[in-house]
Amino acid sequence: MIKFKVCPKCRGDLYLGEDIFGKYLSCMQCGYLKDVEEPQPPAQPLPIIGAESGLMSHRKRQNGWKTQRR
Repeated sequence: MIKFKVCPKCRGDLYLGEDIFGKYLSCMQCGYLKDVEEPQPPAQPLPIIGAESGLMSHRKRQNGWKTQRR
């Protein structure tokens, strides 16, 4: 993609390029470079761990499980 006459430095033409680090805009006339940031997806909430997950608390294990002592 080329954007004509929008370089903030020299009013030259910018083109969209990509390398291993990501996308960037570069001016054909003066060499101006600007990284183009990709929009980040919204963070997913962490799962709730506790009574809903079926895990037993320490107190339930202590009271509910009887151990044999010899």
